[in-house]
Amino acid sequence: MRLLELSHAYKQEKGHEPETVDQLLDFCQQLYIKGEIDYPSYRSLFQSLHEKGAESSHSETELV
Repeated sequence: MRLLELSHAYKQEKGHEPETVDQLLDFCQQLYIKGEIDYPSYRSLFQSLHEKGAESSHSETELV
């Protein structure tokens, strides 16, 4: 899967375009967890999205 395909899948599932690359990254992670994309595709998308500035909502845990 490529970024354009990921964006299209996001739009089909959510009914609107992603507003940020962070939303695409979260969606990509969800697809991977559900087994809808394989590991090589996930890594490639993850890397591409991070290069575009995406940050995972799961990357840091804030201690209070």
